[in-house]
Amino acid sequence: MYVKLINPATHGKAAYNNSGSSAQTLNYLKQEAGRDGEEASFFGADHDDLSAVELMQNIDSNVKGLRASEAKFYSLVLSPSESELLHIGNDEAKLKDYTRQVMAQYAANFQLKDGRQLGSQEVVWGATLHQQRSYRGTDPEVSSGKVKIGEQRPGLQTHIHVIVSARDAEQKITLNPGGRRNRFDLMKWQAAAGQQFEKQFGYTAQAHEKLRPKQRDTSRDAGRAAKIGERVTALNLRATKEERLDPQRVQQIAQGREYDKTFYRSLATVERRAQLGQPIDNAYHLLSTGRERPEPQRAASAMLQAVQQAVQSNTGREEKTEHISEKRGRNSAELDIEM
Repeated sequence: MYVKLINPATHGKAAYNNSGSSAQTLNYLKQEAGRDGEEASFFGADHDDLSAVELMQNIDSNVKGLRASEAKFYSLVLSPSESELLHIGNDEAKLKDYTRQVMAQYAANFQLKDGRQLGSQEVVWGATLHQQRSYRGTDPEVSSGKVKIGEQRPGLQTHIHVIVSARDAEQKITLNPGGRRNRFDLMKWQAAAGQQFEKQFGYTAQAHEKLRPKQRDTSRDAGRAAKIGERVTALNLRATKEERLDPQRVQQIAQGREYDKTFYRSLATVERRAQLGQPIDNAYHLLSTGRERPEPQRAASAMLQAVQQAVQSNTGREEKTEHISEKRGRNSAELDIEM
């Protein structure tokens, strides 16, 4: 079982652009089905007869709280192997039921700040089954002249395209499956999707049908750790005894943030303050979050001001928005399927 999160920036098809309406992607999926002699039909979490217009309205109206530049939805592909399809008789009803199970796992895989787990009904999505695939210009069979671009591939090629909103159903949480691993572990979900097929249909997957994660470049991480250690040592020479940093704790923060730009930018800020003789008592918070820890007086003043504004406006409190995996991280598996 191959499960893929499509990255519009690298996939090469403008149809997967997700910064605006889902209409373009849905039209593309309908056209692809038509080219293969099929009629596109969609299904959702609780019914089979979802039209493209209904799905577009569901996705496009579920964007409250998103900025214009942010993704409004994501495209996923579930692609069983031919052996897996043969095992279930290429049964459409079974594939739909399987998709619903996988999307329930998708929802549960998000790590919310309050520890709550998302239910399947809290994610807005729709899907369509495609029975065929066609050869692309980059395929070796096309390059060798054996087949032409657009010719259908032989054998069972059924796969599922899923469009899922970037917001939960209440439009309070932003859900990004391509972000930080500690908020959504993409590879964990991909592996679980394969295991779900085996469990649900009594199938034993072969080695080539399982997730093949890329090998992490541990030598590069070792080099990063050494340089960070040197910088912390130099920083501690300038800091007061009470404010010196624990090198091991800093390394753990760097690993947790996957050595991202925010960590290095925050480390540079702490270094600059130490060099100038300024306090660095909030260094761990800054390195961990990329944000300053508010001073007690400033926090109290801000709280008082917020209460006063709430009383004046008679609104009580603001609606809070939680962003899950808002920043993109190194979170991919070695999955390359033809679509």
